[in-house]
Amino acid sequence: MPIFPDVDTLRLCSMLTSTAFGLVFCALWLRDRTETHLLFWAASSLIYGAGNFTYGLTPPGSIGVTTLLFMLLSLANVLLLLGARRLDGKPPFVWWISIPIVAAGVGHGLPRLAIAEGLLPAASPLPDLGDAIGLSLSIAVSGGGLLWGRWAVHTAGHRIAGAGLLAYILGYLLSITREYRQFRGEDTLALFAMLSDQALLGIINLGLLAIPVERAQRQLRQAALRDPLTGAWNRAGLDAQKPRFLMPGAAVIAIDIDHFKTINDRHGHAAGDVVLALFGREAARLAQAGGGELFRLGGDEFAILLPADGPDPVRFAERLRVHLHVHADDRVGWTVSMGIATVLDGDPNVEVALHRADGALYRAKAEGDGIIAA
Repeated sequence: MPIFPDVDTLRLCSMLTSTAFGLVFCALWLRDRTETHLLFWAASSLIYGAGNFTYGLTPPGSIGVTTLLFMLLSLANVLLLLGARRLDGKPPFVWWISIPIVAAGVGHGLPRLAIAEGLLPAASPLPDLGDAIGLSLSIAVSGGGLLWGRWAVHTAGHRIAGAGLLAYILGYLLSITREYRQFRGEDTLALFAMLSDQALLGIINLGLLAIPVERAQRQLRQAALRDPLTGAWNRAGLDAQKPRFLMPGAAVIAIDIDHFKTINDRHGHAAGDVVLALFGREAARLAQAGGGELFRLGGDEFAILLPADGPDPVRFAERLRVHLHVHADDRVGWTVSMGIATVLDGDPNVEVALHRADGALYRAKAEGDGIIAA
């Protein structure tokens, strides 16, 4: 009695499962056609299901057909990564994506052509090895990309789908290991691939479905913690971020836009909003480059927190002031004042240092010095 179901039965189960997920992705796309990443994932599942079905019907010796099918199976793997790139706002198609697809075709077709031409013995293990390496390359590219790629929002769904893909490689390795030659007469690569499908197809596709959900949840959480006009963290964001700056030597820079009420009165509130938005964008960019964060405390009052191993706070403040002057609209003409303090050993919280920075800021405004360190 065989230990496992036959390959054809397993292939049918894989085809049905993959097709079902493909139809789910299609249905979700029809609900919102702006979510084009779903088309990539739908195409991946449908191509995988159709490719497996067609491979099972292809007569032995049809090297051209089976080579094309192996390239399609590799494409199905790659499409998972392309869909994730599209969701992340990146161009989905890049030149190196074609490498694993071509490798799968070469790995499958070349050894078989060599056998057909009498250049290799019929019992050569190279066809199995070529199949395993070719498909493993496409899986390594997609699975590795999902696990370790530079995503705007790296979710648990990325990790689940990536790990599920990479788990296939173990099955491919087992299929060419000599100790498994007890399966003589079976297509060992197909057997282990189909067995892997039964465990991994659901995991991979559920991981993909989780990615946009987790992204949306994170974006909602971020929206609740950020000021919509400037992009800076709000006071709730300050509460969330400040623990990592509670260390001796961390810097707090309190910032105020000079004569902001006059800007609103003379040029209108729309011009004031432009000033706030420009300040938020440029100040946040410089702060993040130094490992810090920008916070809007209210109105035209802001704070920047810099880590203890970050840039010198006085030099940073001077650089920020010059940078803002360069980017300011000459028609409005605005400046900022800044007060600087550092977190001291024994400070119970960041607010204590922020209070000292506020005091330095008030002196800077009163004395017209622009920047004063507490």
